[in-house]
Amino acid sequence: MTYINQLKEGGVDPLLLDAGDALFELNILSKGKEASSKLRAKTVFESTAKMGNYLYNVGHNDFAAGLDFLRQLEDSANNKFISSNLVKAGTDDLAFKSHVIIERNGIKVGVFGILSSLPASITELEVKDALSVINSKVKELRPQVDVLIMLINANKVQLDKLIAETKNVDYVFSSKETSRTRPERKQADGNPMLYATGIQGKYLGRIDVKLVDKNNPINDITGSMMTVELFQQRLNNLQKRNPDKPLEDVYKNNSNVLNMVQKFRNGLKESKESINDYSNTSFYSLIALNSNVSSEKKLLSFVNKTLKTCDTLDKQSTSLP
Repeated sequence: MTYINQLKEGGVDPLLLDAGDALFELNILSKGKEASSKLRAKTVFESTAKMGNYLYNVGHNDFAAGLDFLRQLEDSANNKFISSNLVKAGTDDLAFKSHVIIERNGIKVGVFGILSSLPASITELEVKDALSVINSKVKELRPQVDVLIMLINANKVQLDKLIAETKNVDYVFSSKETSRTRPERKQADGNPMLYATGIQGKYLGRIDVKLVDKNNPINDITGSMMTVELFQQRLNNLQKRNPDKPLEDVYKNNSNVLNMVQKFRNGLKESKESINDYSNTSFYSLIALNSNVSSEKKLLSFVNKTLKTCDTLDKQSTSLP
């Protein structure tokens, strides 16, 4: 919430997305911790709903307390889960809102959600074939939006297979991945840009999009931007020896350093030119949610109070015969 509020104070109204499994660690409730687990999930959902347009894709583990519990959360927080391939058992009736279209600065963003599997305990619902639904949603939404995003809750094997066959989607944000996507990782050409931020909630993934020409594709410039920063930093470090003189004068007696200076300058120039070639750009960064990001005092107090209540509930459950 602190980080999001900082963005808003800077004039940015972010679209907030969760790919699934945000509420529970497992797809069942641990014995003796049923009440505290539900309270934690309720606290997470209601708190994030207050942060803005926070969209939740339904994940496998989110059903740990059952379908009715998710319905109760939706009602309590005035926020909705989305899922494009979850239907009521024996029907084609969607169990949740299928997708959302949001407009930002004249840009229409479509978001839909996919779930790969349900816990065996959930018999009221069924999962429709993921690839068939993805193709259907792309056909439906692509003509309506400028940016199309898929949220997906699937393991790596399932995800890799689906991504290889998914076209005309700009971004895919996945859950169930234990690892997180590093900014320096090059995105595969011809496929959707794919991101995961791990399963422990320690990082927030941020995507900054500039869309000038809606008829052209969006290009990931993260690697080029990082290269620009790297070369500039190396030149700055060399300049520290004498900030008042050109590098050619500072290192006039050292041909190896002068060759290095030229290499850095060439790399800097090429990287900047590659960025300027694109009208539509996407930049990805990982925000570590550590002590460098201070906590909202009011929310922190609420969280601490909730954790104490959870501890009390667990102790009461343990003491029961």
